Amino acid sequence: MVGRGLDRRREETKEMAGPIGVAAAPFTYASHVLGVAAAVLVLVWCINFRGGLAFEAANKNLIFNLHPVFMLIGFITIGGEAIISYKVLPWSKEVKKLIHLVLHAIAIGLGVLGIWAAFKFHNDSGIANLYSLHSWVGLGTIILYGIQWIYGFVTFYYPGAAAGLRSSSLPWHVLFGLFVYILGVATAELGFLEKLTFLQNSGLAKYGSEAFLVNFTALVVILLGASVVISAIAPAKVHEPKGYVRIEQS
Repeated sequence: MVGRGLDRRREETKEMAGPIGVAAAPFTYASHVLGVAAAVLVLVWCINFRGGLAFEAANKNLIFNLHPVFMLIGFITIGGEAIISYKVLPWSKEVKKLIHLVLHAIAIGLGVLGIWAAFKFHNDSGIANLYSLHSWVGLGTIILYGIQWIYGFVTFYYPGAAAGLRSSSLPWHVLFGLFVYILGVATAELGFLEKLTFLQNSGLAKYGSEAFLVNFTALVVILLGASVVISAIAPAKVHEPKGYVRIEQS
């Protein structure tokens, strides 16, 4: 009897605390800070170390520099903000849904520009396209991201599916969205590794400031991805379990 009571109490505690037992708020704050940090770092890298950004230039590397900037700020930073928007914004569900939709649309738009920059750089420089794991996973990620956005728009926004379909689809929509976001983070890590390897093989110092900056940016992106995922699965608030009495210290 005592054992069953303890088991029931543990189950109640898990239900009230959410899937991981911690509130989302600290991780959403961390996501904001890490998102800004990642965006600043990639801009410093591409502008200060790689020479700047350009849509057209004799130096084709300036065109390529648009690729990491648009992909990281779009998919990783803005995409992350879209995912956690439901947890952090105080407005109505409909307003948060619209913001969620718009932020993801911006992320996709920047992602398309980033992929365009990579293809343009390769074509202008006589380099083959889609030969690396980074490019394969990246192209697959943006396709899945687009499918996810279209399905979410049609099902949850306009014209909107029946209530039963929306209810049954929501957990899968959330799960698939997190899967695509994790793919985006993985693609970014592959991209950092690939580019840094190319640069080091071309003479970049392995322990120089630029190599350190690229590796540090990649670490920040990993932490950002983890913060966004935890924010998404953690409850907005952790409630005390039934029967719990707080012990006051004298």
